[in-house]
Amino acid sequence: MSYDARIEPMRDLYDVLLEVRKPARYIGGEAHSPAPCDVDDPRLKVALSFPDLYEIGMSNNAIRIIYSILNEKYKDVVCERVFAPAPDFEKALIEKRIPLYTLESGIPLCRTDVLAFSVGYELLATNILTILERGYVPLLNEERSDGDPIVIAGGPAITNPAPFSHFIDAVWIGEAEEGFADILVQLANLKKMGATRAEKIYMLSAHQSIWISHYTNKKYEIAPKKRVVRSVFTHFPTQEREIQFPLSVLNPVHSHGSVEIMRGCPNGCRFCHAGYYYRPQRAKPRHIIENEVRKLIEQYGYREITLSSLSSGDYPGISELFDELNAEWADQKISFQLPSLKVESFTLPLLEKMAEVRKSGLTFAIETPLDSWQCAINKRVPFESVVNILREAKLKGFRSAKFYFMIGLPIPEQGMREAEEIVKYIETIALIARISLHVNVGTFIPKPHTPFERERQLSEEEALECLTYIKKSLRHLKNVEVSYHSPFLSLIEGIISRGDESISDLIIRAYQRGTRLDAWDEYVNKEAWKEVLTEYDAQRGEGAWKKCIEKREENEVLPWHTISLRVSKTWLNKEKIKSQQSILSLTCSENCTDLCGVCTKFSRVVSNSILHNNSQSSEVLLANNDKDVEETVTQGQSDSKSTVCRKLRHFISPEPEEATSIKIVALWSKNEHAIMYPLHDVSNSIIKSLQITGIPLAYTQGYNPQPKLELSPPLPLGVSGENELAILWCSTHSSRVDEFKEYLIDKKKIVLECINDHLPRGLYFKNFKVSTNKNQKATIGSLFDAATWTYQFASEYSFKTAVDILGNVAHEYAEVKIEPSSFTLHLIEPFVGASGKSKSFFKELKLKFSELQILSRDIRAIRSSCFGTEGTFRRELYELL
Repeated sequence: MSYDARIEPMRDLYDVLLEVRKPARYIGGEAHSPAPCDVDDPRLKVALSFPDLYEIGMSNNAIRIIYSILNEKYKDVVCERVFAPAPDFEKALIEKRIPLYTLESGIPLCRTDVLAFSVGYELLATNILTILERGYVPLLNEERSDGDPIVIAGGPAITNPAPFSHFIDAVWIGEAEEGFADILVQLANLKKMGATRAEKIYMLSAHQSIWISHYTNKKYEIAPKKRVVRSVFTHFPTQEREIQFPLSVLNPVHSHGSVEIMRGCPNGCRFCHAGYYYRPQRAKPRHIIENEVRKLIEQYGYREITLSSLSSGDYPGISELFDELNAEWADQKISFQLPSLKVESFTLPLLEKMAEVRKSGLTFAIETPLDSWQCAINKRVPFESVVNILREAKLKGFRSAKFYFMIGLPIPEQGMREAEEIVKYIETIALIARISLHVNVGTFIPKPHTPFERERQLSEEEALECLTYIKKSLRHLKNVEVSYHSPFLSLIEGIISRGDESISDLIIRAYQRGTRLDAWDEYVNKEAWKEVLTEYDAQRGEGAWKKCIEKREENEVLPWHTISLRVSKTWLNKEKIKSQQSILSLTCSENCTDLCGVCTKFSRVVSNSILHNNSQSSEVLLANNDKDVEETVTQGQSDSKSTVCRKLRHFISPEPEEATSIKIVALWSKNEHAIMYPLHDVSNSIIKSLQITGIPLAYTQGYNPQPKLELSPPLPLGVSGENELAILWCSTHSSRVDEFKEYLIDKKKIVLECINDHLPRGLYFKNFKVSTNKNQKATIGSLFDAATWTYQFASEYSFKTAVDILGNVAHEYAEVKIEPSSFTLHLIEPFVGASGKSKSFFKELKLKFSELQILSRDIRAIRSSCFGTEGTFRRELYELL
């Protein structure tokens, strides 16, 4: 295949997709995706990647932000996504000789202008190499020429760029919102003028926040910079973020919406790299947060929203914010989560608010159990507070809690003594709290740009001894489950985190030995890593790689010495001394008396002052929204999609005890890309689309309320459904049932358009009705007993083979019809529910075709319609429900 052509996965990789795990990872077509562009589009083509599997990358908030800000520059820049292939799909790409491509347009990566990576953790390093090589981009930057993309990385895990230096051209240090899009616009202008790769790299090198690889500098004879300074997004507290991002088809690892309520952290935990990378603390005003929440619910269909920050409990007025959000959204069963609560800010009233809709488990990042050790790392977690919270949580219906600890922190008792104290702590908590405890223990990794950047890291053997002791010692407690992060992977992470340029070659050798997806237990190749570490020592002397994890001398020049996160080295040294003396530091504030060097007149802490600057309270926003809806209804404004959606939301009943459930039956189809979607993900996509449309869904009762939706029995991957069924239950106030039904039917055409606007490619709602079946409890599963199937074949050979197979089993099917002229079979298959076995001709075909090595693309299987039985007559199930 020519690299000049777009890659169309459903055409070029159809047979492969049916054989790999989760083929939806590789086909694109998600709702809200921008229109495809051409390989020769004159704009700057950017392939943006979080270098992990699709469901990880689609969860990443940084990718959503960068994707949005780059596509705002659509006149000059087109930004598309690419993620790491799993080994089965990577193998298929190699065998088919097809390069890895972007999801939106199928552009081979070697035909893009910029390949940009957001690096969230060090173990993504070999995934970057996978994406480069599978995209036909030269691995080594010194081998790239004018026709190759510029490879740029950024993110918190690459503030020491040295270990990435041989395969990354440039690194953006800091927050992308502060100028990264402008830099790419400059690259776009250079492209229009026909600039060479060297001229583009030279332009990048002039920016104060861009680090250029030693190898790239050498290739283009660019003098290395003495200092690269982190970019800080100064407008974070005042700018409302407009996220434009495709709706994930596969359920992401983190399937909730995320609103960043605060960036940076006031607490200054001495081990926390993120706390220094995102300084200073900047909080958003409440009205901006409320607007962003509303967009995630109404435009993206999220039902769980994370109020995200490094320490959400330190957001000023967090309890009041929760009150306002619950007041607005609780009736729609929208829940809000705080992922990182400092125990001292975890009040019992706040706990009660978190329990109002959905009782997710509690999380306590204790880190280390003893008070003096907590002072050493500048993170106090009072034991009494934890106990009080757990006792109250149990009364509120919470069933579980997670505890996070670290071993190997830079304290005098480092190692086994830490493990012993963690065991004592959990044993005491387990006796007092008596709820399920999930304990996770990790190995501390000293990170660059923190007060602990020169400390030693436990060896794999030391860490494993401690972790094994903890797990074994807590085995007798039935309500305690212990897990730990692999100490070997922590070792690799530590090597990459603090290594020099020679580690870049080590990573490349590990990749060439087969390491991939190192953060995944099922994929990590420990033996390959050990081999290259042994070879590294053979070349550089015994124990060479161990220098990366050993204690660094005070006068030693560190590999990241040219990178400044704006925190002064003097201040970091003061913090290290305080740690040795177990002295706590004050939290950051707007009236700081212990300057670290980050705050300037342009970049400063924004915290309590936001409480006095809310330009619009939530009460005003709510009142205006209700007023707008009422005006729309009473004044008879045009029936735009947005108007109909807002009116539908107005039927949501805030009093569940006075609500009535209405049964809606829908007819939908599953074709094109959607034949690669599993049923669970089809269901999630439909629910999101219904929620965005404003349909007032009814919910189940209990611990974790879910929308009430039933779909036709699942189809195998690769099979189309022309007239599939869905039952959804809506809920509105009893006094408005007739009004709701009339409005829904009256606006059916617009409602269907709205639903289809937010469905991924291949899913399509064709029709719906309000059920008139007197038995409102009738379900698809209780009535479905047969389906019409059509099988179309691409060749005479495959058709005749199928006819021969059918000849042996035709008696098991009804109304068999053979059309030789079009290579088509029609038949009715009986369906038996979970209690019995259904006969499937498709399975018979797949099995025999596989034996005969007939390609999957030679069969197109379609479930044409579904039937139920009424008395002695078979009727379309849509008519029966």
